[in-house]
Amino acid sequence: MGRWPALKRRFLYADPRQYWTLRGGDDYFREQEGQRTRTERAEWIAGRIASYRPGSILEVGCGYGKQLREIRRRIDVSMVGIDFSPTQLRRGREYLDGLDRIALVLASGAEIPFPDRSFDLVLTSAVILHNPPDAAERIRREVIRVCRRFAAHNEDTDVSYNRFGYDTAAWYRAAGLPLAESGPIAIDPEPPHSQFCVAEPWRR
Repeated sequence: MGRWPALKRRFLYADPRQYWTLRGGDDYFREQEGQRTRTERAEWIAGRIASYRPGSILEVGCGYGKQLREIRRRIDVSMVGIDFSPTQLRRGREYLDGLDRIALVLASGAEIPFPDRSFDLVLTSAVILHNPPDAAERIRREVIRVCRRFAAHNEDTDVSYNRFGYDTAAWYRAAGLPLAESGPIAIDPEPPHSQFCVAEPWRR
């Protein structure tokens, strides 16, 4: 089925929430922590996020908190992570234990449970790419709604059984929203497939 990613996605990844919940936080934790390249990417992204000096951060689709922990190593600000998988959040509460001012909330990025302009910076990291077009659109618009200054995204553009391959930077340009930066993650072994962009919706 490797030659037909859309068909494979239909049968194995039809419900992203179920996929990530059944897979479980422990399984995903072992995969992520077992690959040095994943940690290097998280470190690189954390450095870029910290450079914007946000006063508060929301991560949409935080999983077990790997990115939040890397960001906390660089800046001490209030952070919230939301994820629709209870098993991911259960693992995250263990992983982030002892770090103050980090809250984890069970919620969907398509319906973020916070008022408009609640956070200086809102981040997605490999989240939008897992959602079909209608859900991806809702997540982007929710991110814009709750951010005060910056909307940051690490979203691969290649297509696979569980990736829809969106160009998030192009979406912002088409919407007339300015970008502070956009480009591949240079440390990745295949940088053309990775994309990190930061939009500034407040400047529209």
